[in-house]
Amino acid sequence: MPAELFALANAFLFAFHNMLTKKGLRYSNPATAVVVSLAINVVVLWGVSVIYVPLDSLTRAGIFIFVLVGLFQPGLTRFLTYKGIEHLGIAITDPIRASTPLFSALFAILLLGERITMPIFFATLLIIIGITLLSQRADSVKNIRPLYVFYPIVASLLAGFSQVLRKFGLAAVPHPFLAAAVTATSSFVVSLLTVWAFGKRTETLRLNKECLVYYLPAGVTISLGMVSIYYALDLGQVTVVIPISSTGPFFALIFSALFLRDVERVTLRIVLGACLIIAGVLLITLWK
Repeated sequence: MPAELFALANAFLFAFHNMLTKKGLRYSNPATAVVVSLAINVVVLWGVSVIYVPLDSLTRAGIFIFVLVGLFQPGLTRFLTYKGIEHLGIAITDPIRASTPLFSALFAILLLGERITMPIFFATLLIIIGITLLSQRADSVKNIRPLYVFYPIVASLLAGFSQVLRKFGLAAVPHPFLAAAVTATSSFVVSLLTVWAFGKRTETLRLNKECLVYYLPAGVTISLGMVSIYYALDLGQVTVVIPISSTGPFFALIFSALFLRDVERVTLRIVLGACLIIAGVLLITLWK
């Protein structure tokens, strides 16, 4: 399977995970969602790795890199994104988070020596504009403090840098399941420490049967999504893979229409955003 398909699978699985998490948040809170999701990641990914992957292939260099990745993503970036949504709303947070491909491309050019061609550049812009159009919600904008904007900005910066680190790590440990397992473990520890150090009373862990009905399948889904992005990065360039893997809002729109009661009315903005994302993916896939 080519890198582009793995990247697209990552976007699909990430969007499905978000849909399940959104349902679970009705009965819980973001801190619990992050911790439970990462705990399931650890169990699933290590379980598969122990059975199918030679553990002696895990080098010290690989462990160091993937632990470093875990310090940033998914735990910390996910937590910062949730904080951004809490203080800024989706209308502001999601478009800023859509800038991740630009940060990834910048770091890939500076650190990996990758070249960004004109088709890749324009395709990335099309995808970011499309994501922004799909993510905007007129009724989600709140009165905000400018300082809160740093939540999604830092999340995007860390997410972009972590993709380059993953690419480095896969050169040392060419096993996506094992790489994802180490990353998830590191991120799980970071998330627990983050919740303990910075969480408010309303963000303490709140588990119940209602939320677990959604959090458990969400955790399995995002585990597969993590493996997909590692396969994509192992097979392709960061400047190609990350823009495609960032098309999750397109699939989120489909899932919202199919599975969520609060179905969004189809508008010209939504149609235009979807068309731009599709055009960007086709451009970056067929004409690199």
